[in-house]
Amino acid sequence: MSVRNLSESEFVLLITGHQAALYAYILTIHPNRVAAQDILQETNLVLCRKVSEFEAGTNFRAWAFRIAYWQTMAHLKRVQRAGLVTLESDVLDLIAEEAVEPFEEFGDRNLALKSCLQKLPPGDTSILLAHYQSGESLAEISGRLGRTRDALKQVLLRIRRTLRSCIERQLASESNT
Repeated sequence: MSVRNLSESEFVLLITGHQAALYAYILTIHPNRVAAQDILQETNLVLCRKVSEFEAGTNFRAWAFRIAYWQTMAHLKRVQRAGLVTLESDVLDLIAEEAVEPFEEFGDRNLALKSCLQKLPPGDTSILLAHYQSGESLAEISGRLGRTRDALKQVLLRIRRTLRSCIERQLASESNT
């Protein structure tokens, strides 16, 4: 049986289609968002260098997650050498192993989330983007909107519940078809 390598366009589609899942997976092992973004970029570089080792038709997600795991471990080793505290490697291995399973349906959930985000009122969307994408603090957003911090916390809680409910409905309707 011959091994078929990916074309450049096939690889680009695979790697871009898995960016959100890879980032989320890295965050499960290393919850620092800035470090996780750096690790994701390192992972992407390794994936590009090793693309010839990937066999088309096999599980790209598993292959990419394994590389992300090793890149995360390398990053954590550098952090440990710098004298910063991290979890023991066997605990990190267990976390990484347990984190893979939820990502089996990550693509479907991510698509459902994108669809549900489009259904939100523009004000709710801007609050979510300000907090989760731009990293604005609740104090900054509440000051800009003229709301109390506690009121904004309640708004975010309501938005997250709305999104969770929408995602679950959408996934349930897709599994019934």
